[in-house]
Amino acid sequence: MANSKARSTGRPGSGSPSRSARTMAAVKATPNSRPVIRPTVEAFDPDEPADALIEAAPARPVGQPTWLQVVSFVLAIIGLGISSYETWAHFHGSHLAGCSTTGGGCTAVITSPQSMVFGVIPVAILGLAFYVAAVPLFSPWAWRMKRREVHLVRLASMVVGMGFVMYLIYAELYQIGSICEYCTGVHIVTFLLFCITVFSAAIWGLRGREEQSTLPG
Repeated sequence: MANSKARSTGRPGSGSPSRSARTMAAVKATPNSRPVIRPTVEAFDPDEPADALIEAAPARPVGQPTWLQVVSFVLAIIGLGISSYETWAHFHGSHLAGCSTTGGGCTAVITSPQSMVFGVIPVAILGLAFYVAAVPLFSPWAWRMKRREVHLVRLASMVVGMGFVMYLIYAELYQIGSICEYCTGVHIVTFLLFCITVFSAAIWGLRGREEQSTLPG
């Protein structure tokens, strides 16, 4: 009888708590017990725009700096000025200021057969036409244009112009045997504009300022 009462004390529903219940109560009462941290999951809002979930990309350069636009424009004007003076001297038979009058230098170059393309078109005319087109292409307004064609024409024209300059240098050194100071000035200006154009295309591409600033990333 006493044994049956002792057994009944460990059964569920009896007045005395079971051993497992007492163990759980002791664990909860222990001050050193660590709280259980449950991770929280933020609810997804289907109405939130997708752009808000994408982290903003770092800003990229949006266009050519002002100094590059101004420097290239000034160089193009200088090239136009030299080419205009050479063309005027060619048609008027005038002596170029600062050049030798003994038949060498500029005089030898501008009167040589190599000064005429196909024996018909003066090289001075081609240089003048080149810089008449280069001045608007290198103006700050052209640099800021959004049309890709403008920047592509600028790059293509400078590649062609630099190729022609290399031919003229070869003609001066190996065919004519004289150096024209004014021609050399035009060659230097063309080379600088070529470097600026290639550098700009490599860094900022063939896009205008506003168009590039609207592209992501």
